[in-house]
Amino acid sequence: MSQASSEIAIGAGSQAPARVGVAGMWTFLATDAMGFGGLFIAYAMLRVRAESWPDPRARLALAPVAAMTVALLTSSLTMTLAVRAGRGWARAGWLGATLAFGLVFLVGELLEYRHLWTAAAPTRVGSDLFASTFYALTGYHGLHVLAGVVCLSVMSLRRAGQRTLEVVALYWHFVDLAWMPIFTFLYLLPAR
Repeated sequence: MSQASSEIAIGAGSQAPARVGVAGMWTFLATDAMGFGGLFIAYAMLRVRAESWPDPRARLALAPVAAMTVALLTSSLTMTLAVRAGRGWARAGWLGATLAFGLVFLVGELLEYRHLWTAAAPTRVGSDLFASTFYALTGYHGLHVLAGVVCLSVMSLRRAGQRTLEVVALYWHFVDLAWMPIFTFLYLLPAR
């Protein structure tokens, strides 16, 4: 085997794990999208068939959740900048910013839950269909953000490679994208 062909074989072999990682993440995201899709379908069916549906603005505080949404969307930008930065301090800084925005979102969600549970008219799991679907969708998404924060933390501590960062970035962007219909349907869509 010539040196050129052995370099091609080595180069091809080193790309295989990256392709497997990306393909595996896309496969995971496709199945995870089905999980979100099932929750959205359940929410839509329950809302359409309900005799009445509470106005989310009467229960939910839109301004803090809008700020959480901005933080989450900004984290997609900082994640993209981390991927583009390559190695070094710039990457570490952008990853740190992504982690911070993810934590801001999670803390905001926990504060929102506390507010809903301790309000004069509490909104708790099982209170009504709105509350149950609200907690199912936002909780499912919050667990995804938490998983992303954990992955980013581990990556930062272990100084993971560029390909690993790109795979985790796919997940992070999906989590950000999944929030947009949740924000729209649960917070912005008025009651009929």
